Amino acid sequence: MKWLTGFLLAAGMLAAQAGDLSMAKAAFAEKDKALNAEFAALKKDLRPELFTKLQEDQRGWVEHRDYVSDGQAHGDKPEQSADRWQSMADMTNSRLAWLKAWRKLDQKKSWSGSYSDGRGGLLEIVEKDGKCWFVMSVVRGPTFHTGEISGQMRVNDSTGWFETKAEGEDKPTWLTFLDGLDYAGSVRVAEENTGSFHGARAYFQGTYLWTGELSAEEKKNVMEGRIGD
Repeated sequence: MKWLTGFLLAAGMLAAQAGDLSMAKAAFAEKDKALNAEFAALKKDLRPELFTKLQEDQRGWVEHRDYVSDGQAHGDKPEQSADRWQSMADMTNSRLAWLKAWRKLDQKKSWSGSYSDGRGGLLEIVEKDGKCWFVMSVVRGPTFHTGEISGQMRVNDSTGWFETKAEGEDKPTWLTFLDGLDYAGSVRVAEENTGSFHGARAYFQGTYLWTGELSAEEKKNVMEGRIGD
């Protein structure tokens, strides 16, 4: 009877896996439908030149989402992996929140606020009494390489600049912040010699979209250089 017990256990595992796959696919289908609806609505609501920028970014993001999610699949058939579909659902849900932020870009009045690049990069800035603090954290690629950096940047109108030097490095680390360069409500980040602050496949550079104001506690954390608290 051992063979029967083993057979029943295997059959049960296969049924559970099939159920997980079905649920993950359904979760993705739901989020994808909501994402497409929001994207279609933005096409009507945004200025044509702004929507063109969003459209270009969206194409790249879809490729990015599929690439990252395929990396979460088990076996040689990604389409049959529940982990792959769950990753796609989770990333699509995060992207939906990012898309909705496009409706409030005109609410950004200063450097201060929370920003996202829509691809695993987060930036928080506090501007107060002529000073400007920031924290950045990123999670990149299917192997989830991470990076973190924080400090006080120097600001001259629409340009921010930060310099530090990691222990053991000969050259300094530079970050440049360009407010509104790509479009109002965004900050473009450029980096030089940042490898000491992130994994091999991680990076800080990109265009970050303003997603809203920071709470009092979040502002305190930024000014103290605390990331993710």
